[in-house]
Amino acid sequence: MPPSPSPKIFTYGDFNLEAMCRRASALRQGLSCTCDPDQRPASGSFNWAIFLSFEDGIRWVFRSPHHRTFMPIEMGKRLLASEAATLRYLRAHSDIPVPEVYDYCASSDNEIGIPFLFMSEAPGQPLSKVWRPAGSPQPSLKTSSKAQVLSQLGDITWKLSQLRFNQIGSLFEDNESFEIKECLSRGHMLHERYCLEIPRGPFASEAEFYDSLVSAFSEEAEILQLSHHCFVAPVPSRDDYESRTHFEGAMELWNDFVTVGRKTDSSDNRLDYIIAGDALRDIVQKCALPAVNHETFPLCHPDLSVNNIYVDDDYNITCIIDWAFASSIPESMLLSVPGLPQYGDEIAPELHLPFIDGFIAAIPGSIKESSTRGYRESLERGQISWRLSRLLSMDSIADYALFATVWHFAHGANKAIGQYFVESRRSPHYIQLYNEVQQEDQPLSKIEKDEKDYFQNKDLRKTIAKKLTLMSEWKSQYTVDQSQRLRTDMFVASPYLWKWIQQCMQDWKEMP
Repeated sequence: MPPSPSPKIFTYGDFNLEAMCRRASALRQGLSCTCDPDQRPASGSFNWAIFLSFEDGIRWVFRSPHHRTFMPIEMGKRLLASEAATLRYLRAHSDIPVPEVYDYCASSDNEIGIPFLFMSEAPGQPLSKVWRPAGSPQPSLKTSSKAQVLSQLGDITWKLSQLRFNQIGSLFEDNESFEIKECLSRGHMLHERYCLEIPRGPFASEAEFYDSLVSAFSEEAEILQLSHHCFVAPVPSRDDYESRTHFEGAMELWNDFVTVGRKTDSSDNRLDYIIAGDALRDIVQKCALPAVNHETFPLCHPDLSVNNIYVDDDYNITCIIDWAFASSIPESMLLSVPGLPQYGDEIAPELHLPFIDGFIAAIPGSIKESSTRGYRESLERGQISWRLSRLLSMDSIADYALFATVWHFAHGANKAIGQYFVESRRSPHYIQLYNEVQQEDQPLSKIEKDEKDYFQNKDLRKTIAKKLTLMSEWKSQYTVDQSQRLRTDMFVASPYLWKWIQQCMQDWKEMP
């Protein structure tokens, strides 16, 4: 007879279920604990979780890191240990609503057999249940209710701003004491950045921290897969299109364009990002971002998305979960409106003020008026830091737009981005670097085969993508010979381009 299938509870990991229940029971002085083996674990990008029940009706969460190809298990263990320490620190030093950690072990060397974290269940429901993304067919939360949530997030951000450390890094626990060690921020860990040879802290200054992030940005551009990142052709955003049909049409055109020549991982695209990284290094060295206190560094939640904010039926925040990748950071990065509904989404302008007002209202009356004014000024300019952090972490679909904001903050209208890139592309330094990076490009035969497969029965779309590539001068950007140039400026594919092409295609179809 074939072996009986394993219970669903072991979908993501093989562990000792009985030992887990025994340990949980012992943590509650022997209170009986059960765990349904037929439950399918909840799963996120980096962890999976199951629920335990006690005889008095209390439920706990049991979490463990995934075995993922994009994140080694040893990194998952470090993240688990740091998150547990961060949650315990927050419970001990603030009233920010976070889960309670009852026990954890970042090693597999225990009776349960895997790294684990016992924690309380978050009360309420995730904000994602009611806060819909743009273009969703279901009704979203009213603006007034969103403002209520943002005001509370402002209050929580004030509390985080008072949890300060002398270094920038992530929290770890050792013999019931807390210590800042290496920085496990998203910008240092995600997109396979964990494998880069960059400084990882702890950092004694903002300058060291930003220099490390710029190094990660530039090295990712040079040697790692760039996925959807094409500097001069940002991924279309749903917010820029009137209908889902127009947005999907723009996505098709974008995919066509980047498929020709395999643009995203090409040497041309990589060099654009390297030039941007060099410019960012110069900007962060010369421009002081707004902050009240540059000497110490506040703790920050790394991903205040609607999935990680729990609310009750009246939209009062009941819990903030998922503190993996948390670290102390420069104050200017904390004092910015969070991206909602997801980490990389820029929130609507009308919701900035409730967040700022919530932060200011939380400041005690004993704080000097000059400090309060300084906080308000920093908050009002916080989107510069928000955009810089998203750009350096490559947690965006619109890198060029983020870069333009940071560039104009530093240079004003005195120096054009297009001119800077055109001049840089023609410089001997970048032409030499381009020739070196070009050695890692895919063979032309492989690129042409992939194009042929992709554009099968799509002749018109192929023609448009090829013509657009020609007009962009994609393959003549980093060359010494300037005699055959079609363009004298920098090509950037904006939403207007995709809308114009769609209109032309529609007019063509309607021609008699």
